[in-house]
Amino acid sequence: MSSYLTYLNFQPEILDSSFCNINDYLSCSSVNKSSFSKLFGIPVALLGVLGYILLTIFSFEKIKYSNYLLFYSSLGATLFMIYLTIAELFIIKAVCINCIFVFIVTILIFILAAKKFGKESIKLITNHIE
Repeated sequence: MSSYLTYLNFQPEILDSSFCNINDYLSCSSVNKSSFSKLFGIPVALLGVLGYILLTIFSFEKIKYSNYLLFYSSLGATLFMIYLTIAELFIIKAVCINCIFVFIVTILIFILAAKKFGKESIKLITNHIE
């Protein structure tokens, strides 16, 4: 879905005809044309693609600290998606169905990472604070 949203971002002429545009409220076009669709000039959808690639890499346990990286990066992605969803609901006043799907997948990844690595990841931080 992030790949599709990235494609739409770079092909604005087909954005309005996307299946995601149901009405004025359920409209990927409205969301994708808003100022929230970019972060420092980079499309948020492209950041999502890169984020999912990193989450996939971090899911391989052969990488040193992969469990901590997976937990904290999925936490960061979830918090960022909450921010974007709040912007959709209360500022843009339009919802992108694809974005909601990406949000759900991100939350599920975080829940799985938290169940498997959450306690030890939090312990790592609290041990350094004390």
